Amino acid sequence: MLVRTVSIDAPVRTVAAAARHTRTVLTGFAAFRPAPVPPVGELLVPGDGLELCSGGARDSARGSFAVRRADERGVLLARPHDARCRSAEFEVALTGSAAGTSMTVTARPAGDPGGAELARLEEVLDGYPVAVREITAEWCGRPVVVAAAIVDEGRLLAQQRRRPARHAGGWELPGGRVEAGETEAAAVVRECREELAVDVRVLRGFGTDVPVAADGGMLLRAYLASLRDRSAAPRPVEHRAVRWVGVARLPELEWLETDRLLVDSMRSALEGAAR
Repeated sequence: MLVRTVSIDAPVRTVAAAARHTRTVLTGFAAFRPAPVPPVGELLVPGDGLELCSGGARDSARGSFAVRRADERGVLLARPHDARCRSAEFEVALTGSAAGTSMTVTARPAGDPGGAELARLEEVLDGYPVAVREITAEWCGRPVVVAAAIVDEGRLLAQQRRRPARHAGGWELPGGRVEAGETEAAAVVRECREELAVDVRVLRGFGTDVPVAADGGMLLRAYLASLRDRSAAPRPVEHRAVRWVGVARLPELEWLETDRLLVDSMRSALEGAAR
């Protein structure tokens, strides 16, 4: 087992987003010439697969891995469920503090790796934190957009876009930009009042940040919330429709791409709120 621990002066949710960014993997695992299988989105999500190709066809098979976790706790790149695959397993563990984020990257080789393979693993342990730092530095100055996952009795509230045309019919969490002098929690409350005509109580943050390309680049940051008055009926003030969705139905909605990257974290947050 090989381990590296570094400190990054940035919020853990931003570092976590950089750690699951496709560019981080392509850069950090450069020694293995990574290739998505099939092509993946901007952020890795559980179920994605990649091949780390260090040589011929045999090495390609040994380098396959599957994304088992990609959230605010870190990233787990595990061996696929294939007895023939002898790839290493990589884990990124994140811990937040007032000073920033501590990131520990662990490589667990399969069997007894030779010198060349150990050298490649060392390159990953050195290169991955550098790639995370670079992307985190790019994002830290971006304006923040908040999203609210309003939960009630094991269900989450989603809203369907009416406009613009390219997003019409897609589903998303309510939310919007944080205004000057406004806290993120206050922005969640205001946006829910404007978009749904209800007052909410902000519970906690969940998931990683999600980069948004619009207007030169922003960061979407999600919060778990509840209705202050459970008898209140959210209504689509600016949208086409609203819907309460249970855990099992979350993947069935046609989420807008940015929100789709949070579905796994939505599921975990919803299950946690129900306990």
